[in-house]
Amino acid sequence: MSDGGKRNRGQEVRTTGILQNNLAVVLTAHLDLVNLNNDEVEVRVQVLNWGNAVVQTNPVSTLLDVTQTLAGNTRIAFNAAVPASFHYEVRLTVGCNNNNNGGNRNAEENVLLTTYGRTSVGGGIVNGLTVLDSQFQTVTLETCF
Repeated sequence: MSDGGKRNRGQEVRTTGILQNNLAVVLTAHLDLVNLNNDEVEVRVQVLNWGNAVVQTNPVSTLLDVTQTLAGNTRIAFNAAVPASFHYEVRLTVGCNNNNNGGNRNAEENVLLTTYGRTSVGGGIVNGLTVLDSQFQTVTLETCF
């Protein structure tokens, strides 16, 4: 192997795992993202539609996909419409460049995301569809965004 037998570490992604809109109407997935670092960070926020089939190999669509630089000590909110009875996943990726070449490893830990289902934009919160930052799982994907 040209890399000396070492595998590329890949990109760490934080995910809610699969959630289900168990309502008979469109659900609004509301996301609150905050960068508690003093410095800006590049982030990617996604809401993936996993459809309503019993077995689904890949997401059927992307409901939200935003990559941007988030200034230090800044909060931003996003909303995505999830079809009735469909499964969805919320992902957060803190950019590859933030932690390379002497970057601050804690930068990733200081970017927090909370998501909850709402009956509409600004509507009531749906019980059971809140995922706090501490409940996100970290997975490693093979490529960076």
